[in-house]
Amino acid sequence: MKMKTIEYYLGLPYQLIVTPDEEGYGVAVAELPGCFTHAEKWEEIPEMVREAIELWIQVMMHEGRIIPEPTPDSVQHNI
Repeated sequence: MKMKTIEYYLGLPYQLIVTPDEEGYGVAVAELPGCFTHAEKWEEIPEMVREAIELWIQVMMHEGRIIPEPTPDSVQHNI
């Protein structure tokens, strides 16, 4: 079985929970417990989220833990 890479996981449609606050936006990745970041500007969110997910996955891989993937039920689609 081929080992999944960080790039594989970064390409998955994880659900983001964005919470505005006085200093910008808090962002949590719903399927990755403890994976969160903060951006001062809306435009910074994608970069900050990518970095947070990448670091979270690196730690999980190093510790030999299972990395959750989004399920069809957890992905919300806008119509």
